[in-house]
Amino acid sequence: MTNRLVAAMAFAALVISVLSLFVALSGTEVEPARTTADVAAAPTVAEADDEPAMSSPPATTTGTSADAGTPSATVVTATTAAPAEPAATTTPDDALPGTPAAFGPAAGTRLGVIGVAHDDWLNVRDVPNGEVVATLTLQLSPQSPAESALLVRDAEAEAAFARIGVAGVTATGRSRDLATSTWHEIRAGPIVGWASSNYLAPLSPATALDITAQVITDIDGPATSEAFAELVDQVVATVASQEPQSRVRTASAPDASGDLLEIVVDVVGQPDDSVRGYRLLIIAQMAADIRALDADGGGDFTTDLGPYTLHSVLATPLCYSHRGVGTDGICN
Repeated sequence: MTNRLVAAMAFAALVISVLSLFVALSGTEVEPARTTADVAAAPTVAEADDEPAMSSPPATTTGTSADAGTPSATVVTATTAAPAEPAATTTPDDALPGTPAAFGPAAGTRLGVIGVAHDDWLNVRDVPNGEVVATLTLQLSPQSPAESALLVRDAEAEAAFARIGVAGVTATGRSRDLATSTWHEIRAGPIVGWASSNYLAPLSPATALDITAQVITDIDGPATSEAFAELVDQVVATVASQEPQSRVRTASAPDASGDLLEIVVDVVGQPDDSVRGYRLLIIAQMAADIRALDADGGGDFTTDLGPYTLHSVLATPLCYSHRGVGTDGICN
C-alpha cells in the first residue's frame, strides 16, 4: 500500500511539472520565422558614383536591376503606412561632396525620370552619391495616360508610399559636380534628396510629335518584321545616336489591344545642345487580333501574331535640365 501511494505521488508530481512547463512556454513571446516578403533585398553597391546601372540594348530587353529585384507595384496608402517625412533642413553647401555645378535646373523646375527601364528604379540619396533614402519607379500607361505616374518607394524599392505625376519631380535649384557625374537636389512627394542628372530631364508628357513618316523613310527596307522586338529595334535605330552613344531603355512593357501592339522606349543621348533624347511611343499593327491567342489557348503576342507592321511613332522630347521645356513641349 505504501509503495502504491509513493508511486501515485511521484506520478502526480510529474504531471504538475509538465503542466507548469507547458504554461511557461505558452506565455513566452516567440518571434515568427521571417518570409522573403518580410525582408527587402539588400541593394548592390554600384561601382561608379552614378546609377542605376542598366542592361544594354536591344530596347526590348528589360535586363536585371543593379539594385534589387523587380519592385512591387503595390501602393501603400497613408492609412496603412506613414510616409517618410521630408528633411526639415537640407545639408548645407559646405558639407556636400563635390563642387557647385555650373549648369542645373532652376528652383521649381519640373523634371521627369528618363532612361530608366520600367522594371528598374532610380535611387534618391541623402547627399550626392550618399545613402539611399528613396527610389523612383516609372509607371507608364500609354493607353490610359491619366494612369501614368512615378511611384516613390522606400529605400529598398519595395512598398510605394507616394504617387506623383510623370513630370512630378521638382528641382530645388541646387546641383553638384562630382568627379564623373552631376547631381540635382530634388523633391519627390514627401522626399527631399539627390539624384543623378543622367536620369532626370524636363519634359511635357502631353507632347507627342508624330514622326512616323520620317521613321519609315529612314528605315532601310520595309517597316515590318516577324518579331515585334526586331521592328522596335529598326525604329530605335533611326533615332539613336552613335556620337554620343544613345542609352536605350524600355520605359513600358509591350501592351496589346485589339490588333495593335505598343511599347514606350527612351532614347537618351543626342548631338544637340537642347534635346537630350526622345521618349518614343511605338505602335505596330499585328497580323491577328490579340483575342486570337486566347482562342488558341495562349501564346506570346510579341512573337506569335506577326508579321508586325509599323503603325505610328510618337515622340516626346527629353530636354537638358538647364535649358528646360517650353509651353509647346519643345526644348528651349
